[in-house]
Amino acid sequence: MKIKAVALDMDGTLLCSDHKPSERTKQFLLDIEKKGAKVIIATGRSFGGTEATAKLLGLDNGLVLCYNGAKVVNYKDKSVLFEKPLAERHVKELINIADEMGVHINLYQDNVWYVDREDKKEVKIYSEKCGITPVVKAHDSFESYLMPKVVFIGEHEKVVEVEKEVKRRLGDEIHIAFSSDTFLEAMNKDVNKGITLKWILNHFGIKEDECAAFGDAQNDLEMLLAVKYGVAMGNSDEDFKKKVNYTTLSNDEDGIVEFLKEYF
Repeated sequence: MKIKAVALDMDGTLLCSDHKPSERTKQFLLDIEKKGAKVIIATGRSFGGTEATAKLLGLDNGLVLCYNGAKVVNYKDKSVLFEKPLAERHVKELINIADEMGVHINLYQDNVWYVDREDKKEVKIYSEKCGITPVVKAHDSFESYLMPKVVFIGEHEKVVEVEKEVKRRLGDEIHIAFSSDTFLEAMNKDVNKGITLKWILNHFGIKEDECAAFGDAQNDLEMLLAVKYGVAMGNSDEDFKKKVNYTTLSNDEDGIVEFLKEYF
């Protein structure tokens, strides 16, 4: 078997436009797992926003790389295999930037999603997309500011301005990446999907040239470049596709299955 592990981004990759995996893809993933392949969900979402999909797939290994690589969890027993949060001073500075620029920010801690107000349109959109409910908490009321990631949400032009300000104040002290035109995610500089996927592969004794990874957005790029079979979905933009070795059909056309079927 050429491919022993498959890493899958969720939104725009594993999930169709209706935010669910297709029945064909679900069955294919179950079949390749039975043949010995390890299937890994690799998402920018929190563990809470991923758990329902992991359960829906019904895979035995239950491995979830979440928060863009800041945490790896076995969803069946919720044990944490790997974790590397942002430093507290970085989180505080990111909150300052959001407050000063009037941009919504998602905060995460202990698998809980926190917002400062629940009546914002950004909160409603994110809640509907991920199927989770936030907890309202003032930005200055946390006892600890150790967090796996934070997310800025807003119109693309505004979030691009936020990206510039984050880079101006923090430079390369943290890692930032767009997961969509309106989501800018910030993590510890020593984690991204690619770094953490390599850690998982090494942990389980799987070589990088024995792994396929699928994604569609900027925050997937390191993961697709980390392994031999880095595959851009057909719904990715053209510049993204040019940066990786392989492309496939879109998330609504079972692109994962169409690429992998010749290897299993």
